[in-house]
Amino acid sequence: MALQLISPKQWQTQAWKNGGGITHQIARSDDQSGMRWRVSIAEVASDGAFSRFEQTDRIIMLLQGNGFCLHGAEEQPIVLNKALLPFAFAGETAIDCTLIAGPVRDFNLMTRRADVKASLQVLSVTEPLSLTLANESLLYLASGQLQLSFKEQSYQLEAGQSLLCTDEVGALQMKASVEPCRLVWIRIL
Repeated sequence: MALQLISPKQWQTQAWKNGGGITHQIARSDDQSGMRWRVSIAEVASDGAFSRFEQTDRIIMLLQGNGFCLHGAEEQPIVLNKALLPFAFAGETAIDCTLIAGPVRDFNLMTRRADVKASLQVLSVTEPLSLTLANESLLYLASGQLQLSFKEQSYQLEAGQSLLCTDEVGALQMKASVEPCRLVWIRIL
């Protein structure tokens, strides 16, 4: 079984070259061509340009803070000021970010466009729920506490933790132990 519980202590953290923030890498998959996909959380301390990632699809959403504006993704600036509302864009797009009244923490999913497709859903878990695992799946618990079970194994997921599922298929059962329980559910297809 390839289920891995990932706590914030296990994140790989790197400061940005421009000094405007840091990235916490939660999980990543590479092959001979480089990065296939990556899930990370960024702490953005100042306005600035996004790093460009050629041939990469990106999904970003606010986790904490007052929000930020993305200039260049579309004709009008995109305002992300509500937590857990995903916005998708091409990684090679030249984007400038301006913060709304202070630093933010955001969630990022990047996938190599030619080889990887992904789905990202934000779920509110109030009733018992069953999710069907893809060959590669990741859960990030934004708030609350979850009890998980899979093939007679049990896990407890705390806010800020993730569960990475690789080379597994089947139904993952869950129920909220502490609410509000908000879950980011990623399937790599």
